[in-house]
Amino acid sequence: MRAIATRLEGLLGPGWQSFAGIFLVTNLGLLAVGATLPVIPRFVSEELNGSDLEVAVVTGAFALTGIICRPLAGAAADRRGRRVTVIAGASLAVIAGALLFLPASIPGLILSRLVLGAGEGTVFTAGSAWVVDMAPEERRGRMIGFYGLAIWTGLALGPPVGELLLRAGGYNLVWAFAAVAPALAALVASRLPEAVAPGDGEPRGPIISREAAGPGATFSLGVWGFASV
Repeated sequence: MRAIATRLEGLLGPGWQSFAGIFLVTNLGLLAVGATLPVIPRFVSEELNGSDLEVAVVTGAFALTGIICRPLAGAAADRRGRRVTVIAGASLAVIAGALLFLPASIPGLILSRLVLGAGEGTVFTAGSAWVVDMAPEERRGRMIGFYGLAIWTGLALGPPVGELLLRAGGYNLVWAFAAVAPALAALVASRLPEAVAPGDGEPRGPIISREAAGPGATFSLGVWGFASV
């Protein structure tokens, strides 16, 4: 274990434990998202007799609030702190999972997915800022790259987890996982230290900065193909 810790410190710096905590927080949230990806379309189609269009709307609804909430979450993380913003986002994801237990309907599922998008968008945005805060300048790119793995491993492992849970205990077990995983994420986040003090007294800038517009547009175009399939 000491050799592993030494190796991680060499890769990520002396604050690697905090980084690992933020990685786990984001990964738990994305595991919950991934677990529902193969299950929600089946539920809409088989249990609610939904059309292909309804399947697409329910499945993709979370992206709408994710788009809206990410700039707002970034501003909140700057003013109120990374930790409290991450916890707020994880709490929204818990609510989204709990909403799945309500009597099943297309509008109810859309509501759950909208809340989920707001929550996970907030967690990822504030978590990214948290990682940048703690990263030494010479390791910043490396740490952001490793942090991105929290998303992709969650989305890669989540669907098989969701399928296994569905086979083991039905839809309710998947819904429970979708609520419990972000609850654990909130608990982990509550025990992590802030890297810098929240900027409550700093003047507020625009929600979307001019400097971010170009890279943001480039990234958006890059994921269009992924989203279309």
